[in-house]
Amino acid sequence: MALVMGAAGGDGNVPRGALLRALAEAVARWRWEDVGSLRREGAAGMAPRQLSDAILVAAGFNGITRIADAIGIRLDAGTAETSVALRAETGIDGFAPPRKWAAG
Repeated sequence: MALVMGAAGGDGNVPRGALLRALAEAVARWRWEDVGSLRREGAAGMAPRQLSDAILVAAGFNGITRIADAIGIRLDAGTAETSVALRAETGIDGFAPPRKWAAG
């Protein structure tokens, strides 16, 4: 979790983990120049399909989350209840209106 939250450096014991973390962050923050630079960097050590899959997963997750937030989809009661600590640790509550976390 510290790696994902940027509190720790390194690769999380995942091949090319630091690159993948930076790539996911660049996609989530809409930093397209950074995505391009990271893609060129990744091309040196990843197969083209691996690199494009990583970008697609990051973009897909980001898009799905933004769509859900935009149309007001709330978490189901079970997920809202079991994710309280995780949301507090990651600060994720700051990315969506409070009503998202209220079961509806």
